[in-house]
This record gives sequence, structure tokens and C-alpha cells, in this order.
Amino acid sequence: MGRGLGSPRRVVRTRFLGTLCAAVLAVSVSGCTGAVAPPPSASHDLTVYHWWTAGGERQAMTKMEEDFKLAYPDITIHDDPTAGGGGITLKTVMQGLLAANMPPDTFQSLAGGELKTYVDGGYLDNVDDIWAAQNLNQKYPPVLGQMVTFNGHKMAIPVSIHRANWLFYNVPLFSRYGLTPPSDVDELIADAKVLQAHGVTPIGLGTLDKWTAVFLFDVVLLSVAGPDVYEQFYTGLLDPQTDPRIRTAFEKFAQLIPYVYSGHGTLTWSDMPTQLGTGEVGMMVLGDFAVPLLTDAGYKEGPDWEAVGFPREPTEVFLMIVDTFTRPKGAQHPDATTDWLDNLVSAKTQADFTILKGSIAANRDVPVSTYPDSLQQRAYEAFKNLPVVPSSIHGALSPLAFLDAWQDLITVFLYSPDVDRALSQTAIFMKSYDVAGNSAWYWAK
Repeated sequence: MGRGLGSPRRVVRTRFLGTLCAAVLAVSVSGCTGAVAPPPSASHDLTVYHWWTAGGERQAMTKMEEDFKLAYPDITIHDDPTAGGGGITLKTVMQGLLAANMPPDTFQSLAGGELKTYVDGGYLDNVDDIWAAQNLNQKYPPVLGQMVTFNGHKMAIPVSIHRANWLFYNVPLFSRYGLTPPSDVDELIADAKVLQAHGVTPIGLGTLDKWTAVFLFDVVLLSVAGPDVYEQFYTGLLDPQTDPRIRTAFEKFAQLIPYVYSGHGTLTWSDMPTQLGTGEVGMMVLGDFAVPLLTDAGYKEGPDWEAVGFPREPTEVFLMIVDTFTRPKGAQHPDATTDWLDNLVSAKTQADFTILKGSIAANRDVPVSTYPDSLQQRAYEAFKNLPVVPSSIHGALSPLAFLDAWQDLITVFLYSPDVDRALSQTAIFMKSYDVAGNSAWYWAK
């Protein structure tokens, strides 16, 4: 459907997730082998599933919808956000809907291995036409094309890029106790000791979202072994039980545990930025999606908090998360889906979205001057100049079944740091979920 010129419309946000899930359950209980999807209808509606429900993320999604409304005023958006950091809940919901042949018009996915699960299930149509018409091989960095290419086809439209490996720290606390931002795990432990000695919880962590525990482990692994070993580990090319670098990573991770916020199991990732701002915790490892929450709470970069890429030794990398949207097979409103995906490529839409989201645009037509804060500007430059490595827990490398078990293992390790047991269990999971075979698509091997 082309760009309409009618009067502005209201973006309608309906919450019919319960109805759809009930329908999926009914299909399962009845013993049917699959549901028959209704035929496509006129594209006056668009159903969008995503997991952006917290703070600046919700504001960014609202802005993206507003930009779409200006371009396509005749299409009503049915917005279905599903809470759960990193899309954990949404992935479960989508697998059920897609298996029952009840796809939304489009849904959010992360590039890489997570996207591959939907491709392997036969649930997605390719977006080669949009890629060619919009000349995305020129507008997007090559790594983004690689992250969404399977069986020779582009399978999603990237919209933004997050850096996962920022170490945020409370500036007044660091000034008060004469600390400098750590560059490796040993310096992180040294800073943590000083903060703890002054009655401050050194490292903030909320593991109600278990993936945050993996975020912390990953920067330790990068510090101990570097990016090549990191990639080899998450693509199943190393034996965890015999590789000394993996053992060292677990040993260093265990040394950090006494400095982690003791109530981490009761909080989510989105609880941590405020604790950092108030000085309840001195440091945290999170992606740049933490920035809107800090800003919304009134804490300013510079006087209140700052962030550095971590680790910076032995090699600093850009640990990348790529947000995309998809074109499901059998969507009710395929024309509206195409309109949505076309609009996502727009430099204006990506600029408006990423300013609020704390990420950087996938479209290289968005200049660095777009970003009002230094963290986004530094992320922009880091993405251009540093080695780029996909973030593990967001489904970029290993298969999702392994990652589900892996995040449980790492979270349990925080309570019971038995290195030998963790290495043994990791090796079992690597084999059980055929990490090497399921990660064979990854190009940087």
C-alpha cells in the first residue's frame, strides 16, 4: 500500500495476546496438526509484536509508530508488546502462534541464531525485494547483511544496533574513593574491593532476567581469553572441560560473585540503572539500552554516571545486538507488512527511534551528529572502528535451546560457584544441543 494522504489516524494499541494464546492452546488441546490461517485481507490494519515495554524502549517504539502513521495514515497499528527483557517471553509466544499458523503481520527478532530458528521452522518469507529496492547493501554495514542472510536470502530488516558491553559506573563514588574505570576483570575486582570496603555494593545485577548473568560472564570471558576464543566457545569449537581459558573464565567469574548485589534474583535488568544512579551500587554491566532509564530517572551522563567499553584489555570489541523486524508467512495484511518494513529503513525513522532507544541506527545515512549524548556518539565510532562480535545470550551465535540451559547454569553458578561442575554441565549442554552443528552458519570461524 502506498503512502496515503488522508487525515492523521490514531495508533490503536489492542492487547489481544490472551485471545491469541487461548486460540493456540485450543489448537493444541484438540489434537489438530495445524490451524488454517484466514486468507489475506485489505491492508488497513497491521499487527506488530515486540518486547519494548520498559521506559525509553516504550517511548522509542511509540515514536516509530508515529513516524509510520505519518507515512501511512490509513493503516491502524495493533500494537502487542510482550514484557520480558531480551524478548524471552515473546519468543515463546511467537513459537506457539507460528506453529498454530496464526502469525502476526510482523514481529521483532534479533539477528543471527535467533532469527535462524524462525527461518529453519519455515515461518518467514524473505525480504530480498525490500533489500534490493532500498539498496540496503549500500545503506547497511556488511555485517548486518551477514547476520540476516540464510540460505542465500535476506530474512529480516535491521532497525538498530546496541552495544552490549558497556560498564556503567557511578561518578561521585569513583571520585570519592579515587577509582578509575577498570579495563579488565582483575581491575574490576580491585575496584570492587575498594567499594565494598566503604560499604557500597560494587556490582549491580538483576537476574530475574537470567540473561543479565550471561552479560557479566561474557565480559569476563572476553577479558580472560579475547574475542576469538569467545566466538569459538559460543559456536561449539572448544571443549569446555579441557580448554584452560574457559576454566580461567569461570574461576575469575567466581571471584566476582562476592561483590555482586546479593538480592540480584529479585530484580530485573531495568531495576539496576536507578540503583546505579542513586549510588546503591557502584558499577553494572549492561547494554546501552540502560541509558534511557538513567535519563528518565534524572541522572545525567558526566556528573552522575559514565560508561566505558569493557573489557578494553586484551582487545576491546563492540559486542553487538541487532534488532530486526520480520515478514511472516501467511500474514493477514502482507501489504501493510511491506509498508512497515519499508518505513523501518527510513533514516528519519531510525534516527527518531534510536535517539530514544539509546542504540545507533542500522542505516548508515544517519550521521553521528544525530545523537545528542556522548555515549551514542562513542558507540557510533566504536562500531566503525572496533572488531564487531555478536552478543551471545541474545541468540546471535548459539542455538536458543542451548542458551536457555546456559543462562540457567550461569545463574545457578552465582549461588553455587562450583567450577568443575559448571564445566562438566557446559560440555554436556554443548553436545546435547549440538552447538557446533547449529552454529555452523556463522561466518567468522
